[in-house]
Amino acid sequence: MINKLVAVCVFSILFGFQAVAVQAEDSVESRIEHLLEGNRDIEGQFRQVTYDEKGHELQVSKGVFLLAKPNQFVWDSISPFAQRIVSDGTSITVWDVDLEQATIKPLASSIGNSPAALLGQPAAEVLPNYSVTTMGTEKFRLEPKQEQDLFQTLTLSFRNEVITSMSIVDALGQTTVMEFQNVEQHEGVAKENFVLDLPDHVDVIVEGQ
Repeated sequence: MINKLVAVCVFSILFGFQAVAVQAEDSVESRIEHLLEGNRDIEGQFRQVTYDEKGHELQVSKGVFLLAKPNQFVWDSISPFAQRIVSDGTSITVWDVDLEQATIKPLASSIGNSPAALLGQPAAEVLPNYSVTTMGTEKFRLEPKQEQDLFQTLTLSFRNEVITSMSIVDALGQTTVMEFQNVEQHEGVAKENFVLDLPDHVDVIVEGQ
C-alpha cells in the first residue's frame, strides 16, 4: 500500500510539471521551471526508500520508469514485488501482478491535493502557493504556505540539469526518498507505451465512474 500511494504521488510530480518559459532574471522559481521542463521526457532506473517519523526504514523498492509529456508515465517496480503503474494522461492503472488485481482511476482524482497537483499545473500559477528555498544551485525545498494534509516539504535535487533525487516529508512525518539513476532524455515515445494490456485473469476495479 505504501509503495502504491507513494509511486502514484511522486511520479505524477515529475511528469506533470507544465513549466512556463524561463524568465530573464535568474530567480529561484525560474530555475526550478527550467530544470523540470528539461526532465519531463526521460527514462531510467529508480530506488525508493520510505522511512517512518523516527527514521526507521519501512520499505525499499527498485525498478524502472518512463516519463513523457503530457501527463504520461510508466512506473515498474521490480522488487520487492512486481507492480506496474501506468498513466496515459487521462487515467492511472495500478496493476499488482502477484495479487492479479488492477485498479483504474481518473488521473485528476488520483493526484488530488498531493505534490502531483502542485506540479501538474503551470508553475506560474501554483508556485505562489509555496515557499521556495534554494539549498544549492540545483537543489530546492518547497513548503506549502497553506495547511496541507499530504506533505510538509518537497525537496528536489539535480546534477548537471538532470534529476537525481526527490524527498517528500508527509503530514505524518514519514519521509520517502527517490534516487534516480541512468537517466536519459528522449524526444517523445509512442502513446502505445502508456497503454496497459491486462491479462484476462486479472481482476479489474474501475473507480470514478
